[in-house]
Order: sequence, then structure tokens, then C-alpha cells
Amino acid sequence: MSTPSPYEILGVASTASMEEIKVAYRRAARATHPDLGGSEDKFKEVQRAFQQINDAATPLSHEQTFQTPGNAPRAGFSARPFDERLRKSPQQPKAQLPTEYVPPFSEDSFDLLDPKICQQRIHGEPRKRGLFSNRARLFREAQSINLLSKNLLNVLPAARLVNGLRSPSSGYYDHVLFAGYRMAVINTMTLPDGYYSFDGHVLRHGNKLTQPPQFSISGLQRQFMQMNVVSFTLVLSANGNYHEPVIEYRRNADPTLASTPNVLNAAGLIRELKLFLGSGPSPNVVDRVALARLREAMY
Repeated sequence: MSTPSPYEILGVASTASMEEIKVAYRRAARATHPDLGGSEDKFKEVQRAFQQINDAATPLSHEQTFQTPGNAPRAGFSARPFDERLRKSPQQPKAQLPTEYVPPFSEDSFDLLDPKICQQRIHGEPRKRGLFSNRARLFREAQSINLLSKNLLNVLPAARLVNGLRSPSSGYYDHVLFAGYRMAVINTMTLPDGYYSFDGHVLRHGNKLTQPPQFSISGLQRQFMQMNVVSFTLVLSANGNYHEPVIEYRRNADPTLASTPNVLNAAGLIRELKLFLGSGPSPNVVDRVALARLREAMY
């Protein structure tokens, strides 16, 4: 039995344009992604097929960036399939493997980022938005960067943290952290210490109601079809205690539901991100194309 060609694996004709190939690649990557019920072997086969075609074609263009929505088909997917399995399992992230860069540094046709930038773990910093700076927000984001750097970047060597990004549609993302083919979008808020009940929409503390920041990741998911993109809201304590404030989900706000956002204190976020990123497909891979496009979205 003959081995299928890269074009056959992606389901396109050998005469297809590069744009058609990219669309087919994203579709195939979503269909075979292990987080969505696919096979890791098939997922890697799709990755290799696209890389082989891309190596023989022209380099990837800067045109396919955050600011050009519509280059990819609608995702049609609310990314939360990992929750039920990971929240109930004591399984730790996969053992650390040597960091692999895709495309590899030996690939001459890829010229978006040089090796030194790709090896950098933290990109960007808290910045003011518009004419006026918000000191409280800048301090909060700096706290978050420190938290993620100390507790995640050293545990997951292939993880890359990009800070201060514009959303593909409107608004901003405080942080994007990705490793392999999983991506976490993190926005932050600060609340006084105490016990909070979360019903899926608001946090209740006694008679006081607080709504977490609203932000959409649908545009980002469309831009990165090969990724499983999930949103998180980090609730920081004013005194730096990782275990405060205490957040408990009500029964009708089961965090395994796709409609319920992840709202977590620092300790909870660290735990969930280790599981989410560390147990994904190829957690030792740095996707250089994804890093380049995220850096272009920094404001």
C-alpha cells in the first residue's frame, strides 16, 4: 500500500493554492486534534504534511495576522473539552522533553523570528492603553507575569508567555500562554480576601456581586485553528496570597461546562494551567509561527 502524499493527507489537490492548503491544514488539524477526540499520531501526520508542502513553497506571509480576520474558517467550537478529565484526575503533566522548535531553526525559508527571540520565554510587558495609564492594572499584570514565570515557565520549558495583546475583534488580552498546541488566554482582576460563590456569571461575596471581566476568544480560535484555545480569569489577592480569595463554583456553574468561564485564584490557575498545557499534544513544542503572530498583536 503506497504512502499517501502530503496533499492527500490534507485533502487538497496538488495544484491547490497556498491559501487553500492553509485552510485545509487548519481544518485537518482541528479534526485530528487529540483534545477534540482525534489521534495524536494523525495530528502529527497532518503537521508534518503541511510542513513538507510549506517547505517546498514560499515562506509564510506576515499577512496572516491578528489584524486580518477571515483568513480561516469559523471554528464552530467552544474550547473546554479538557476540563472534565483533568479536574478529576491526579495525573501530572507529561515528563519534560527537550524543547523542539517548529519549524526547526535549520529551516531557511522561515524568517519571521530569529532563534534568540524564539528561545525567549517572556514577550512584551504591561503597557498603558490609550492616553492614560491605569496603575492598578499595570501592577496587577506585573504580578501575573511574576506568578506565571515562577510557577509555570520553569516547569514547562517550551511554554511562551506573550503580554499585552489586542484582541482580533476588539478589546485586549492581558496575557497569552501557550505550549505545544494548547493556548491559554488570561485576563486578571483583584478582589479582597474572603469566600466567593461563582454562579457562572457573577461572583457573590455576602450581598456584594462582582462580574469577572468579559472577553471573547472566538476570534483567536479562528486565527489559530490548530490550537485548543481556552480562556481563564485570574483573581488576585491584594496581599499576594495564592489561596485567596477562595472561589467556589455553584452546582449550576459546573466548571466542566463549556458555557462556564474558568475563574480561579492564583493557586487554582497554576494547577489548571500545569494540567492543561503540560498534558496536551507535544507540550515540548514551540510553534514559531504562532509566536510570531502573537508578537505582532502586541500593542
